[in-house]
Amino acid sequence: MIRRGSDYIQSIRQRQPVTYYNGKIVEDITEHPAFKIPVMTVARYYDLHWREGYEDLRAYNPDVGEESSITLVRPRTKEELQRLRNALGKIYDSYYGYFGRSPDYLNVWSAVFYAHADDYFAQIFGSRYAENVAEIYKEHVKGDWFYTHAIVAPMYDRSRPPSKWENPYIMVRVVRETPEGVIVRGAAMISTAGPYSEYIYYLPNLARDQDPAYAIFFSIPSNTKGVVFLARRGFQPRDGTGEFEYPISSRFEESDALLILNDVLIPWDRVMFYGKPSEIDQFMWHRVQLRTWLNWHFVIQHYSRLKFLAGLAIAVAESVGIDGFVNVQEKIGEILIYLYLTEAAMIAAEETGVQLDRIYRPNTFISMAASFMNMKALPRVHEILRLISAGASIPIPASLKDLENPEERRLIETYLAVKGLNAVERIKLFNILWDVIGSEAGLRYEQYDRFSRGDPTLWWAKFFSEVHKEKKSEFVKIVRDLIGQMPNPRV
Repeated sequence: MIRRGSDYIQSIRQRQPVTYYNGKIVEDITEHPAFKIPVMTVARYYDLHWREGYEDLRAYNPDVGEESSITLVRPRTKEELQRLRNALGKIYDSYYGYFGRSPDYLNVWSAVFYAHADDYFAQIFGSRYAENVAEIYKEHVKGDWFYTHAIVAPMYDRSRPPSKWENPYIMVRVVRETPEGVIVRGAAMISTAGPYSEYIYYLPNLARDQDPAYAIFFSIPSNTKGVVFLARRGFQPRDGTGEFEYPISSRFEESDALLILNDVLIPWDRVMFYGKPSEIDQFMWHRVQLRTWLNWHFVIQHYSRLKFLAGLAIAVAESVGIDGFVNVQEKIGEILIYLYLTEAAMIAAEETGVQLDRIYRPNTFISMAASFMNMKALPRVHEILRLISAGASIPIPASLKDLENPEERRLIETYLAVKGLNAVERIKLFNILWDVIGSEAGLRYEQYDRFSRGDPTLWWAKFFSEVHKEKKSEFVKIVRDLIGQMPNPRV
């Protein structure tokens, strides 16, 4: 089943999670000002599958015997991975590279989990858990549900493991087992889209603590009893402004939330792994390599964003006649370098991927290198946009109403036109610019780009200390061979 946007809206109305916002429980997520924008964007995602020109977003899924979104189809060959990437590219082009917690993101995760049901979940945790993984995947496909996730423990005290905190249940922890399932208590961040999701994956961050009581991974409906979301303040346009003043925020604002589990019963058939903290390393880095897949997905999203931001930089420079200045050309050239390196990595990750029994995996090192590069490159592009536009990004009329006042309109047309654009076109362009670099939503995206995969300093260091350790001896050998060819002093 591939749903339409109206199906999703009807579903989330009927099964919306418990969400606190501004001191109250939200009554209708679909109409609330803080959530209405992302709800409508998710609905557009589903409708995109049925639009003319987007037929390749649908594909026959042999694992369930019916058509589904291609984002839920397990890519078994390099060609299928390329088709998936092309489809994801079309989705993110429609978002201009924003709205990262689109349903396709966790759809791919579900397909990856299913691909490793036998060689990871069954071998490590047992056949019951492998069956759970397979059934959860098939349920996901047939319902076309919108999943999100939560992973990171709240930042209570990073100097100690969560089991040594005054309250060991701040990070999600097993309270007890029952015949029906496992009772869990605790919280996780950052659950982007949690308030308007239908299902959630909870994955433990066991780098923080190896206590087996924290080692549980599960899938549950977002409206399960005891599940609560505390949503951050919405960054939606206010005071009657909309798509003219905030063309990005008004379409791609995402809500982030803290997930809280108040003694939630996780039925045994929804537990995917349990009680073996040492095995999370296999899940993230080795056998399943979830880190490879999530970073590969980020690279596709970033490619769409960089195309948009490069176009924005060029349009701004041309509009005011500074595109011929060598210092401006250098800065725009830097953006284009990031763009084409990202494109090269995206293609190379597919071409040099790994053929496994049940899935074709993109190249790990290339996917992660490009994704980690963009943790610093995307904020740098924002800085470049600020430098190029300088003070011209600030004096823009307050709203569309300024242009609807005839007397004011004459002043605007005289004094706000620029070399390459009339006043209305200039205001539209610079409203896009400000929404990217100066609005709350724009700055949220910049912060998210920096830290959505963790601390960039740690990940860049990880490339040396862990990710690339199997290659280190090979690289050092090149130098040692040269040392061996050099003459030694005569004794």
